[in-house]
Amino acid sequence: MRLPLLTILCPALTVWQMNERDPTFLPSSPEPEWEWVLVAKAQPVDLRDYSLVLSAVGIEHQVNRRAGAIFARRNNSLQAMTELQAFREENRSWPTPTVRPPPFVRSGNSANLFMLGMLILFYMLTGPWLANNPWFRAGAVNSEAILEQGQWWRLVTALTLHADQMHLVGNCVIGGFMTQLLCKSVGSGTAWFSLLLAGLLGNLLNTVFRSDPHYSVGFSTAIFATIGILCGRQFVSPGTLLRQLLLPLGAGVSLLAMLGSSNENGRTDLGAHLFGLLCGLIFGLFLQFFRLDQQGERKTIQHLLFAAALALLALGWLLAIRAEGWQEFGKYL
Repeated sequence: MRLPLLTILCPALTVWQMNERDPTFLPSSPEPEWEWVLVAKAQPVDLRDYSLVLSAVGIEHQVNRRAGAIFARRNNSLQAMTELQAFREENRSWPTPTVRPPPFVRSGNSANLFMLGMLILFYMLTGPWLANNPWFRAGAVNSEAILEQGQWWRLVTALTLHADQMHLVGNCVIGGFMTQLLCKSVGSGTAWFSLLLAGLLGNLLNTVFRSDPHYSVGFSTAIFATIGILCGRQFVSPGTLLRQLLLPLGAGVSLLAMLGSSNENGRTDLGAHLFGLLCGLIFGLFLQFFRLDQQGERKTIQHLLFAAALALLALGWLLAIRAEGWQEFGKYL
């Protein structure tokens, strides 16, 4: 077999050229500390990053893209493997997964406007809070009647009563904005059914944990429940539990401080607002965790839940009127 003249005269040059093509080919008797050894195997897309890591710390290396391998001198191989392992650990969760924002429901405003309009019309029917007003005797939160006589319907009927016109206007303006935002986030049916249940539970907890007998009315407990639901739905990243939970809760507490803690004439029920906010937060977490807030575009479900919200209000008032006596409401009905 004939060999090129250059190969016969310069065998060392031939070995170097072959090594340049394939780092795994080594001279038959190299110096042990200068021997090329495998330090990592990776996908071609990662080899460039590995090479940059080793270059940054001054480790001589070679890359074989065809084999998906990277080599270093034996005397630096342990350091090279350590650096690459540290690089992999630091970038294990990088890039962070993209979290899609909650969907925005493309629904009309009719359901929300209907409920707010019903609050206004109902106030025109019941009038302001007076001692001899049967609507307030039958439907206001009365801690003794709820805890001792089991009149649970007061927890929901009280949400529809307002002490005076300013009370009504404030709740409709602020509450209308909040409930509309929730309707656009989760659907009208889910929104109203959830905020009524959360408001009901907020009134219940406020009644249970207060030691003194008290009376209260107003939609504001449901408004703060709505704020709590909106805050609870921001909990979307399990990897950052503390941050994702405390930030929405802090925002809700700030709103409570600005909107619901004024105590002019001693008429603001701070406990009801606070428990409404907390119950709403729990409902928001529940909706988000079980993806129940993703049903906003399913019209059948939204119609059924909205009907359930109306049925809850109607049932509460039917029980309240029956307990008080139908004759007391003769001039109103």
